[in-house]
Formats: sequence, C-alpha cells, structure tokens
Amino acid sequence: MSEEKEIVKEEETVTEKSKKELKAEKKEEKKALKQVEELEEKNRELLDKITELNKKYEETDKEKDLWKNKYYQAYADLSNTRKQIEKEGQEFKDYANKSLITELIPVLDSFDMAFKTEPEDEKIKNYLIGFKMIYSKLLEFLDKMHVEVISPEIGADYNPHLMEALSVIPGEEDNKIKEVFYKGYKLHSSLLRAASVLITKKQENEQKSEESEKASDSEEE
Repeated sequence: MSEEKEIVKEEETVTEKSKKELKAEKKEEKKALKQVEELEEKNRELLDKITELNKKYEETDKEKDLWKNKYYQAYADLSNTRKQIEKEGQEFKDYANKSLITELIPVLDSFDMAFKTEPEDEKIKNYLIGFKMIYSKLLEFLDKMHVEVISPEIGADYNPHLMEALSVIPGEEDNKIKEVFYKGYKLHSSLLRAASVLITKKQENEQKSEESEKASDSEEE
C-alpha cells in the first residue's frame, strides 16, 4: 500500500514538473514571438525609411538635373551675350577706324601725287625725304588697322570689284591697266575706295584683221 502511494506521489511530481516546463516553454515561445514581431516592425520601419530615402534621392536627382540644365542655359546665354558684345564692339571699332581712314585717304593721295614728280631743288628733295618717312609711318599705321592698300600694277588685268575705270584707251589687249590715278583701300572685307585706273580696249579694226588672218590661215591649211 505504501509502495502504491509512493508511485502516485512520484507521478504527481512528474506531472507538476511537466506543467512547469510546459508553462516555461509557452513563456519562451511568447517571448520569441514578441521578438519576431518587434523585428518585423523594425524591418517595416527600415523599409519605409529606405523607400523615403529613395524618393528623396530621386527628387534630389531630378533637382540636380534641373539645376544642371539651368546652369548650362545660363552659361549659353552668357556666352551668347559675350559674343554679341564682342561683335558690337568690333563693329563700333571698325566704324570708328573706317571714319578715321576715310579722312586719311585724301592725305595719302597728296603724298602719292607728290612722289610722282622728281624735283630738282635740293630743299624740296630734303622735304620729300621727310614726307616719305611720314608716309611710311602712315602705311605702318594702316597695316596695324588691317587696311589693305590696292595698288594695281601697270599691265595687270582690270578687276571691277576692286577698281574703277575712269577712262578707256585703245590697246593691244582688252581690260589691261595702262595707268593708276589713285590707289584703293580696303578695311577687312569692306571696300573703302576702289582704285582709279585707266584701262585699254582692243580696237575693232585690229580684231577684224586678226579674225581675217585666222580665216586665211585656215583656208591655206
């Protein structure tokens, strides 16, 4: 009888231990579930922050592109404005130079006319030496101003774009320069004054005689 009581007692003790262990396990399980929930919550918060950061990055990237485009536009506008200012400044400079050089042309003509004659008086010869020095300085000045002097050579072809034929005389060939009255002047691509020249024109009688000679030569052949 006493043995049976002891067995029952042992069974009750084992049952009580099992209950305690089960209770402890449930407690640990709840604790673990709570930790999992907390981790999931933290993961959700982290994902939300990552999503927000990505959104801000995209907005920042768009803003960066916007400012970059504004910068390039401002740079292009500034570059165009600078070019326009330089162009207008050059045009004003060319206009001022053109006015100055136009006023100098009659002076240069006077020098050219003076140098065409050879004086016999020694005083005048000495004056001419001084005039030539001044004339040389004027030509150096014109060269710095990018002025081209149009000085046709005798016997050269007549160029209607740079020259003006004041008179025509009979000659052996057409459109050959026989005499230069005045030199011409060009500032960059702008013609300030055409060179004034005398040109030749072949006479019709000579042309006809040449044509008849050619015809007779061809007949003899």
